[in-house]
Amino acid sequence: MKQIADNFDQLFKAYHYRSFLFAKSFVHIDVVAEDITADALMITWIRMQEENLLSPKSFLLKVIRNKALDYLKHQRIHRQLIESLDNWDEWEQQLRIDNSNEVNDGQIFLKEIKQITQQTLDTMPMKTREVFELSRLSYVSGKEIAQQLGISLKGVEYHITKALKVLTVNLKEYMLAS
Repeated sequence: MKQIADNFDQLFKAYHYRSFLFAKSFVHIDVVAEDITADALMITWIRMQEENLLSPKSFLLKVIRNKALDYLKHQRIHRQLIESLDNWDEWEQQLRIDNSNEVNDGQIFLKEIKQITQQTLDTMPMKTREVFELSRLSYVSGKEIAQQLGISLKGVEYHITKALKVLTVNLKEYMLAS
């Protein structure tokens, strides 16, 4: 057991700092780069226990690069989702303002919007509809939805984005031109 620990210590001492700098060159955030480095070192060490790697350094760099790119892709998706949610909130807020100015017309449009929204939700897959309703109608946080439904936070974001895209298309006539 001590020999295994010594091997990991040697791997860590030999590659940690350069691996950290390499990860940071992708993500630019120390904490994230450190997490990626630690994960990559552990994956490399485990792989070294399972097979004889011809170039542990090369394998380690590939793992770091892949983990960093996965992180960046996730960040891009997260930003797109936030922008989409912000646009939805702005549209909803503008609709409330317009409705306060034109109560009669607004009430008619609101009924139509609610009807179209409900019809649209009824056509969505059950999980997408459930996630969206919990988020938008019950105001449950994404983390709580993920725990409640046994899915990842990324899965929650996916379902909300999917629902918003369909609703945006179906309610395009009611959306205000920017």
